[in-house]
Amino acid sequence: MEFEFSLKTRNKIIKGLNGKYFDVCVIGGGIAGAGIFNLLSANGVSTLLLDKGDFASGTSSYSSKLIHGGIRYLQQGHIMLTRELLRERNYLIKNTNFVEEREFNILIDNYSWNPLTIRFGLFVYELIGGKIRIPRMYNDKYNYEGFKGYFTYTDAISDDAYLTVSNILSGVINGSKAINYAEVTEINDAESDQVEIKIADKVTGISGKAVCKVVINATGPWVNETLKMYTGEKISNLKLSKGSHLIIDNNGYIKNPIAFKSHLDGRQMFIIPRDETLIVGTTDKFIDTPDEFAFDDEDRNYIFKSAKRIIPDLKETDILRGYAGIRPLYGRGNSPGRVTRDFHIEINRRMISIMGVKITNYRNAARHSIPYVKRLLKRNIETRGLPQILYQRKPTKSNDELIDQVIMNEMPVYPEDIIKRRLGLFFFKKDGGESLRNLIEIKLKEYKSV
Repeated sequence: MEFEFSLKTRNKIIKGLNGKYFDVCVIGGGIAGAGIFNLLSANGVSTLLLDKGDFASGTSSYSSKLIHGGIRYLQQGHIMLTRELLRERNYLIKNTNFVEEREFNILIDNYSWNPLTIRFGLFVYELIGGKIRIPRMYNDKYNYEGFKGYFTYTDAISDDAYLTVSNILSGVINGSKAINYAEVTEINDAESDQVEIKIADKVTGISGKAVCKVVINATGPWVNETLKMYTGEKISNLKLSKGSHLIIDNNGYIKNPIAFKSHLDGRQMFIIPRDETLIVGTTDKFIDTPDEFAFDDEDRNYIFKSAKRIIPDLKETDILRGYAGIRPLYGRGNSPGRVTRDFHIEINRRMISIMGVKITNYRNAARHSIPYVKRLLKRNIETRGLPQILYQRKPTKSNDELIDQVIMNEMPVYPEDIIKRRLGLFFFKKDGGESLRNLIEIKLKEYKSV
């Protein structure tokens, strides 16, 4: 489908607000907000999506980039959650060209799970995911102290930011509006069951406002700050967990994604080959505020030491960079591993707040938000089979063509938007995309000048 969704169309939307009415305003352009925006737009609900940064610039570009059911959740007895996640994983594998099924290896050694427990757990996991497969332990491929063998199972990988942006673009194709770098500064009840939202555009400096009947608070780690702006209240039992990852030069170390337990504290971790790099993580650490986003030396040392036991040839010089994301979790527990990974929805006046949404089950979370929206809008909204992804990039023959397509159709404003959140170069290329930065800067400048 031919359409333009670019910096130029963005500026037209900003200038055209002036108190314009929308049925729903979605605050937050991560995977939760993107999925709800997509679903509402497919129903012809006039919807405006706003993000104070770029789309997917928070947790939704700093995950492990896995689409999975979570063997750990099954081990903790969350069978229905695992079933739901595997159903969504299978849907995304079948219906997109950027969620890829992969064979994972789960390692058995002196620090790992019991082989009999893993054999049974993987059988159940594959069965719930739609495959009848008797797990078998192998002992080739790996060579490190304490290694006993490994089992295989199937899951999937993706580019989390591209999945998020594709949902937003699908909503735009269906006629709704989305703006990045547009910060919400005030949220107030207006006359006749409406809410007024004031917006400060960080690119043009223009201030504007929009009016809507329903506000979706999908701001992830900032969900309480957004709710407080509107009601002065906060959601109890919201916990913030920082997850950190290392990006390592692959050097041909491994071919299959690996699940293993760290010898340092028994935490489950992954090593995932992605193009020229390995993504290794993750840590879980409670933090007090969503602005504690830094990847620090403690994270770096923990991840490197854990991975080096599995890959003895790994060197400090193989470390390329690291990143950290903040997971908003809802529930009780004195450690991140004990807090449920299921989502939670609350309604306060005309604001619906959603938190704890995983990349894998964003569609189900979007569907579960709709009864609250229907109650406030007093209209029917279909959820079956939705949201669907309508936007996927056309094949290109060169980096020039690819970058042109991204600039024209995916609303990047700055080079970092393309390097990190449109093409994933920061995560998947050894140089982090620096070899293309000059070309990207030139093309963005040329586009703005036309």
